[in-house]
Order: sequence, then C-alpha cells, then structure tokens
Amino acid sequence: MSWYGASKLAGEQAARRFAGQVPTVMVRPPIVYGPLDVAFVPSLAAMARTRVAVRPCPATRVYSVLHVDDLCAGLIAAGLHGRTAGPGDSHSGVYQLSDGVEYTLADLVRTAGALLGCGRPLVLPVPSVVVRVAGMVSEAAGRLRGGVPVFNRDKAREAVAGSWTASADRAYRDFGFRARVGLEDGLREAFKEMLHG
Repeated sequence: MSWYGASKLAGEQAARRFAGQVPTVMVRPPIVYGPLDVAFVPSLAAMARTRVAVRPCPATRVYSVLHVDDLCAGLIAAGLHGRTAGPGDSHSGVYQLSDGVEYTLADLVRTAGALLGCGRPLVLPVPSVVVRVAGMVSEAAGRLRGGVPVFNRDKAREAVAGSWTASADRAYRDFGFRARVGLEDGLREAFKEMLHG
C-alpha cells in the first residue's frame, strides 16, 4: 500500500531467502506508541486539545496498536520461542502483535481527550481525495522547508487504505504472547513523558 510497507515486505522476502541457513522469525507490529514517540502520541494529543479530529471515510475503519514495552517483550519471545520461517511458505515464522483490541479513530482520540482533560472531541469525516491532496501539500511544503514532514503522500495512502489491524492469535498460541499495557495506561505514561520529559 505504501513505500514503507513495500520496504518491509522486501525485507521479509530477503530474510526468507536465507531462512534455510539462518533461523528466521519475522514480527509485524501494528501502530506502536509509548514514551518519546514523535508521531502517533503527539498527533493524538493535538487532536484531543483542538477537540477536532479528522477521520478518513468510512467510519468503520479500525486500527490495532501496541505499547512499545509489549513490542519489546513480543520480539524477545518470538526470537526465543517462535517457529522459524520456511523458505517455501510465506506465512511460516511470521507473527503479528497487537494489544488485542480494535479501535476506531474516535476511540483513540476520545481516550486521549479524557486523559488530557480536554473533553470529548468532534470527529469529522473527510473524503479520501482530501486526505491524498493534504499529503501532497504537506510533502511539498516539507521539501520547500528542507525537511521531511510526518504526514506525506505515503502516509496519506496508508490513511485511506482501510483498516489496519493485526491479530496476535498465532503469537499467543506459539509462545504465549499477551499484551500487558492497555491503551489508557500506555497513553497516560506517554503523555506524561511528552508533557514533563
């Protein structure tokens, strides 16, 4: 769907070519957040503070998230106890991780708003074409300023692509992975670090 996703897939394909010689396990995390996050946490905080969030249509889009501490635990468990990849099977040795809950954008922003004491934000639907144009404009503005914006054409493609969810069922079955940090606790810690760190 995006350049970022294509690079991840290419990395998996390269690793799989050598899976017969080097034991290989691949982990696919969802949106990862936590202290020192420079993208997800600040954008949630900004939407909560302005009390307005724009949501690419349709409203049924859902997302999986994972706190960075749970990602680290999952990576270690997968490396120690996960089944290794086989050269002929594109699914072997691949684990998705998540906290086990699927969130709408409204769920995420409302949780952020409650934690920051900002009240309940208004979630406005935005047509996909507007999101794509905004990505192009943001990227062009970033180039003019000599920087790389967090939101660009690639992120716009991801935003309008549909739901971004991950099931950790295989990770649970194979090595007992279960997220320990819930969204509210994880965001509370991340906001505390962002505001006082």
